[in-house]
Amino acid sequence: MDWLQLGLLCGAGFLAWTLNTLSAGGAGLLLIPAVTFLTGSAAVAPVITLTELMANPARILAFRRDVDWSIVRWYLPGAVAGAAAGAWLFASARAEWLQILIGLYLIGAVWEFRGGARERSYRARRWWFLPAGLIVSLLSALMGMVGPVLNSLYLNYGSSKETLVATKSVNSFATDVVKIAVFTGLGVFSGHALAFGLATGFGAALSTLAAKPWLERMSGRQFRTAVPALMAVSGVLMIWKQHELIIALYHQLASGLPTLGGVAWD
Repeated sequence: MDWLQLGLLCGAGFLAWTLNTLSAGGAGLLLIPAVTFLTGSAAVAPVITLTELMANPARILAFRRDVDWSIVRWYLPGAVAGAAAGAWLFASARAEWLQILIGLYLIGAVWEFRGGARERSYRARRWWFLPAGLIVSLLSALMGMVGPVLNSLYLNYGSSKETLVATKSVNSFATDVVKIAVFTGLGVFSGHALAFGLATGFGAALSTLAAKPWLERMSGRQFRTAVPALMAVSGVLMIWKQHELIIALYHQLASGLPTLGGVAWD
């Protein structure tokens, strides 16, 4: 670990969380290549969780007037339980297939919102955030990140761009506190992982200063275009992380197919 490494992590956090603010999520997935390259894959989930823990308070402060507290009250009970359970299962669970399925769902958001032309694809109810918080927080703790999965629910509920960003930040901060506590109890945080997370988180927190004016200038249509686009990018990244598993399955299936016309399908 050296100052150059920490500086690169800080810069990566700044860039990823600037884009995160402008499109309401996906920074964790965008950070995976940088964090993996600079720190190793074992530190990815704890580092990104600590980054979010530092970045979200800055964003909450900047958008404090836009928080929808009625959503927070429904979301948090399930989310806290899901975060604790997922972090506890983190060390032993295998979630490769879940990442592929979630990736496909995220890619489908482009079709769901017609590239930003459609404001809603269904009318979401406020109480839906309770089970959604439980499921998404569990998966997030289990896999390190699940991309902007909940963006579709917020958009279909009718949240404005500032409200979506602000409310998600409050919800994420509360669940990150739980995940950090469980990770610490399990001994996942080493001294290096802590330093890496602090460096990345510092850059992410600073990004709010740059991103807030840009978000305020964006139109609703531009925001609805950016959100599904980054959801799709996040989905592609999640599936690409499991490309070796997909290739192995393909070869396994191909080797089991019979020959057709003298040609072996392998």
